[in-house]
Parts: sequence; C-alpha cells; structure tokens
Amino acid sequence: MANPALTDKRIQFLDTTSDPALRMTRAGVAKALGVFAVFGLVGGALGWYEGEPSAVTTNTNTIMIVSILAAFGLSMIIVRRPKLARVLGVAYAILEGFAVGVISAVYNATYPGIVAEALGATVGVALVVWFLYGTGIIKVTAKVTRVITMAMIGAIAFYGVTLLVMVFGGPDLDGSGGALGIGVSLVLAVIAASTFLIDFDRIDKLIAANVGAEYDWYGAFGLVLSFIWLYLEILNILGKARGGGVGRIRG
Repeated sequence: MANPALTDKRIQFLDTTSDPALRMTRAGVAKALGVFAVFGLVGGALGWYEGEPSAVTTNTNTIMIVSILAAFGLSMIIVRRPKLARVLGVAYAILEGFAVGVISAVYNATYPGIVAEALGATVGVALVVWFLYGTGIIKVTAKVTRVITMAMIGAIAFYGVTLLVMVFGGPDLDGSGGALGIGVSLVLAVIAASTFLIDFDRIDKLIAANVGAEYDWYGAFGLVLSFIWLYLEILNILGKARGGGVGRIRG
C-alpha cells in the first residue's frame, strides 16, 4: 500500500542536488518500476509453480507466510530508510512476488482465467487513477491526503481484527461471498486504488524538491505496494463474484 513515510515536512530536509542529470525524474521512477516488475515476475513464477495443485506440499503455506513476513519487514525498513529502496526493493519484489504467485495459482486453479482478469482490471484502474490525477480532475490536497491516510489506517485495522478473529476460531469478517462480502471488498479496493493518488503526488513533490536520483527507487517502491494491494483486492472480488472466493491471504 502507499508509503506515508515522507511527509511534506520531511521532504524539505532531504538531500538535494543542483545537477539535473543526478535528480529524481518520472522517467527514472518508470525505469526503477520496470526493474521491480521483472524481479516481481521472477518471484511470481516461482510462487505460481509452488502453488500449482500438483506441486503444493505441506510446507507451501509456511514458505509463503515466511516470505510475506520477510517482505513486510523489508518494507518497514524502506519506509524509514528510503535510500535503501534500490537494494531492498528488489528483495521485496521477489519475496512478495512469490507470495502473490502462490495465491494467484490457487485462485486460478479454482477459477481458470481469473488471474488474467484481475491483472487487466488492476492495470486499468491504475491507469484511470493516473489519468484523473494527471489531468487535474482529482487534486491531491492536504484534506484528500488526510482522508486517504485515515482510510488506509482503517483498512489496516480491519485486516488486523479480521486476522485475530480468525486465529481464535471466529468467522472471516470480510465474508466469503454474497453482496455483503463483495461490498466490503469493493470498499477496500477503492481505498487501495486511492493510494495511487498519494504515490503520484509524493513522486511529483520529490521531483520538485530536486532530490537525488536514488529516490527514483523509493517512488517506484510505493507504486509496487499500491499495485499489489489493489491486485489482491480485485482478485478477491472476482473470486467472490464467481463462487465465494478461496480464502483471503494478504501480503
């Protein structure tokens, strides 16, 4: 999900450069995003193989959970030390890609073709948000940022409570399907999509502050987080719409 670590107040204290060739740029962010995507796909391919019905073992779920926890740990480090995004972001992409690959394989085995649909929808939603932001139809004001951040915190709290309830034998508060379950997932997907607005705005503010090119990787990392969150929510929505989903696991 979106990275709230660099607030507007913190940006002004970051290292800047007077050399245009050494500054953060949109093109640099795009290149970094491409690198993360490649390593994410490598991890995803490994996870897909591991998640295939013929390859699943008793250790598959354990390996996936370990990869999710490791990726979460790396993301927390990157949030606090943005300059490490270039190195740690690659490791994150592989680990998170593996977990997402396992989850995708399980969904696709249950509902053939669902992964392609979810990927297409995720890319489409991201492009729509980019268009709305780029054309100024939606302006990321301080109020909009606060609302999105509060929604993110609420979503995280919901995930946490749901996980605790399930650990102690309770039901999945998200629901396994039906109008209510799909409605909850739609709300979460909208929140996930809105985090792209914060990502785009943060990238532009960093560029305007003339920070160094090492922040290209931090900007790309935030986009990766948002993309994965949105993809998993859309995958869950499509699963519920087809027959109740196959269980919710989040990275």
